[in-house]
Amino acid sequence: MKIVDITPCYRITLENGSYGMETYIDADSKLQITFEDGNTLTGYIERVEYGTYPDENDTLIIRAEDDKLYILVGNGITDIEELSE
Repeated sequence: MKIVDITPCYRITLENGSYGMETYIDADSKLQITFEDGNTLTGYIERVEYGTYPDENDTLIIRAEDDKLYILVGNGITDIEELSE
């Protein structure tokens, strides 16, 4: 057996009441992020800062299409969708 590809990715866990879902997003993928208020942001993950404790929020730093950086707290995000280029 030989390694043919190594792709870094992020595991995203979504929860809604009594059920949850996990999805994997490639590290260099274009994303559309939806917030609680319905607004969206499209861009790329620049960095992830994980919470120190289980109940502490993770933080995403996103580089938007206009090249601006946005710092997003995990609990304000309702959906993350990987976009095809």
